[in-house]
Amino acid sequence: MQTRKKRLARALSLVLSLLMLLTVAAGCGSANEQDNNGTSTPATKAKTGNEQADGPVPITMWGWNAGEIEKIVDAYIKLTNANISLDYVTVQQMEAFQKLQTTINAGLDMPDIVPSEINQRGTMMSLDIWEDLSKEPFNFDESLTFDYFMPLCKNEKGELVCLPYDVSTAALAYKKEMAKQYLGTDDPEELQKMLPDWDTFKKVGLGVRDKSDGKIFMFASLTNVKQIIDGQNPAPIIKDNVLDMDSSVRKTVTRMVDFRDSGIVDNIIESSPAYNASYAERKHIFYPCASWSPNYVITPNDPDGVDAWGLMIPPEGCFSWGGSGFMIPRKALHKQEAFNLISWFLTEEGTKSQRETVRFNISNRQAYDDPEFAKLTEKSFGDQNLGQILFVEAMKNINVRPVSVHDVVITDTFNLVTEAINNDRTIGVDGALEMIETELRNKIPDLK
Repeated sequence: MQTRKKRLARALSLVLSLLMLLTVAAGCGSANEQDNNGTSTPATKAKTGNEQADGPVPITMWGWNAGEIEKIVDAYIKLTNANISLDYVTVQQMEAFQKLQTTINAGLDMPDIVPSEINQRGTMMSLDIWEDLSKEPFNFDESLTFDYFMPLCKNEKGELVCLPYDVSTAALAYKKEMAKQYLGTDDPEELQKMLPDWDTFKKVGLGVRDKSDGKIFMFASLTNVKQIIDGQNPAPIIKDNVLDMDSSVRKTVTRMVDFRDSGIVDNIIESSPAYNASYAERKHIFYPCASWSPNYVITPNDPDGVDAWGLMIPPEGCFSWGGSGFMIPRKALHKQEAFNLISWFLTEEGTKSQRETVRFNISNRQAYDDPEFAKLTEKSFGDQNLGQILFVEAMKNINVRPVSVHDVVITDTFNLVTEAINNDRTIGVDGALEMIETELRNKIPDLK
């Protein structure tokens, strides 16, 4: 037992070192993220004028997609005649919470708008520094957005301290040529009937493995498996300070280890250059696909793949992947102007403007009542209406895991253990679960 724990500790230590090296080499975050070490981007401010006594109100906003947000704010100013300018500070997506802590501890000025990605949301909301946007003078109308978002935007007191942003429903993309060759069809409805659950998915994957002499994989990365199966499970990992491994992470870890050992998943590290290149290769069939994936991930990484992709409902249903939001600190200097901007994002006008301007899919529910707007196409997917799955079918039974004050620790731990499983084939289900529990209990000493 002692030898086993030492081996697991060494594996986790190796993975942590690897992740640190990867972070230095490639940074972290989404495909849109720009790394300029937290410097501000003054482009929109220059366009709208310098701050004067009667000039534009300067809104300081953190985030990781400066180019798109600047275009959106330009459209907002044009459509609403808002008298604002934008001071955009680029922050690495997974470093937002750390930057927030540093700003608070150093007594620095808080920005007017802070982004909140779902994997850090609960921890960020637990800080008693945010405006309740459901109260005066803001009075946000929750009916503007989809029901499943609201519990993810409220702290433990029930205060609405975050406004949701993009639609986070996700499905399963596949390479049509490979699906037809190895599964016999590239029709999404036929594939959904063929792959109703993950046990069947594994059986089909074994057939693909054998037919290709182990050269073709169902997924490129174990992170894909984790993303989908964990995203389908709404059971909280920690509730009322009680750790529940069996209801939450056991199923995900079991599938990851099983798929790894079965040889149906490749071992590419997600977000690496090799992973990005895999989209254009003909070696991996399936990829998780959120509403932003076709335009911002798949087409850029497979530019010649016109009508080469299809979208289907995954085995056991669609899932929620990511999802950003925006928060306003109580100490922000321009709270009303900041609220006017982020609440406009969620209006029907704002949602349609952002689709037209930067092809974002924002979460105003009324906009999607228009069948034409709910239609989503992308050249990589030919004429398939992706919106029918992402905005209609997925919304019927989407389940999301509640946010937790421990979100940052949970996310970091699960990522570390996922890499450990990927890199060390001797780590089984029990060993991986032991690693997760040990890490969580070390970092959250009062966990029950």
